[in-house]
Amino acid sequence: MCKLFLRLLLLLLVRVGFGAEQLVWREEFNGSKLNTTYWTPEINFVRNVEAVQIYTNRPKNLMLRGGHLILTAHNEYFESTNWKPESKHWWESRKAANYTSGSINSKGKLQFRYGRVEIRAKIEHGRGVWPALWLIGDNPGGWPSCGEIDILEFVSQNPKTVHATLHYTKNGKYTHPTNPYQAKKAIAGDWHIYGMNWTPEKLELTFDGDVIFTHQLDQATQNDGKNPFRDGVYHFIINLALDGWAEAPVAADYPRAFTVDYVRLYQDCAVEGTTLLINGETPSTKTTQRATNQKAKHKTTPRKKKKEKSRTQRFIIDTSKMDKKEKHGTERIQPDSRL
Repeated sequence: MCKLFLRLLLLLLVRVGFGAEQLVWREEFNGSKLNTTYWTPEINFVRNVEAVQIYTNRPKNLMLRGGHLILTAHNEYFESTNWKPESKHWWESRKAANYTSGSINSKGKLQFRYGRVEIRAKIEHGRGVWPALWLIGDNPGGWPSCGEIDILEFVSQNPKTVHATLHYTKNGKYTHPTNPYQAKKAIAGDWHIYGMNWTPEKLELTFDGDVIFTHQLDQATQNDGKNPFRDGVYHFIINLALDGWAEAPVAADYPRAFTVDYVRLYQDCAVEGTTLLINGETPSTKTTQRATNQKAKHKTTPRKKKKEKSRTQRFIIDTSKMDKKEKHGTERIQPDSRL
């Protein structure tokens, strides 16, 4: 009886204190300005040889309101601030676009390997919209060798489809395992939780808590033993693109918005290789402890938030007090190597 009690006690300690998954970072998008400690707005032409759309950091394209990040695409002529007509690079030689939109990334600011991600977002349907929640590996070699994880891609011509995909190079050959998941009804117009479960063994992508894609990471191991999903760290990209492999945008449908409620990252520090970097450094124990002792304010309903002094909180949180609310076809347009 005594031995059984000790075993149960040890199991309980492991569950609540050691080896347990904890919320280590979150972005609730409270406040009125994007927290540039973790995020960088993307501007001008960035990727996929954009033909019709350009990114800006103007409030009409990228803003925080009501506890949400709102990326809005507009039908309007807009010239690049980086235009160089003699340049051989398409992102510099292209002068202007007829649509504007918004995009942010956490490159060099928030990077991680392994963990569980939850992103609550809502898509507004319009012909030509191509919103995405994804991660790019900060690994040498450029795309696709660096690795890419697409938690969500939505293209307007497939209103019930969540495109969940990985991109990487296997022994010099580009590969992109995918699962175009068919929801029961149109995705746009409702809030959904798009997620990822990433361990050293496998990577799962989820939609409203259901696993819709699974990939064993051994399948990405090269002949030399390297693996883009085990060797490097990744950063977030949240963007509302247009056209691409979506249908062509129709001016009458715009403006259209892509709204994100929150981004949350959970990690188990007992999993070997688990990494969290803030501005290139591992958060200190003291910083984590101070934050743990703070009284966190959490959402009480899925759609309403209380304002917080800190828009983004990086710390371990008692998740028991939180509420329960909770790109790709085979013809991919290759991004440039600056990702």
